Amino acid sequence: MHRDKIQAALAKALSHLDEAVNTMTTGDSNEKALADSLWTASAETEYAVFLLTLMKGDRTESTPSKGTSPTKQPIELDVTLAHARNLLQGAGTKVDEGNFERAYETAWSARNLLLKAQEQLEKKRKETKK
Repeated sequence: MHRDKIQAALAKALSHLDEAVNTMTTGDSNEKALADSLWTASAETEYAVFLLTLMKGDRTESTPSKGTSPTKQPIELDVTLAHARNLLQGAGTKVDEGNFERAYETAWSARNLLLKAQEQLEKKRKETKK
């Protein structure tokens, strides 16, 4: 039952991530559409991560270990979104294989990248308002 919900959430996240990338590549400077698509992709990814916590076997550790990259370092948005997309696709593959622990770790990494992208967009928006 959760497997179907996880796959649906990952598919929705990928769809909205594709919308965000398309907004960037078409030269459309609609930052609101980009931010909205990115927010929805993040929300669906977060939901998938939540469901994966219910499915994975070992519940002693609630989150994977943090990466070594600093969170305040600027990122290249297009590269970050492409990497997040690959991670979400990989998480879907792991769910299909029944490897929920690995799917969780992969989706968690994608979630972190999407949050960094959102933070950068918000920072850029605030700087342009000044």
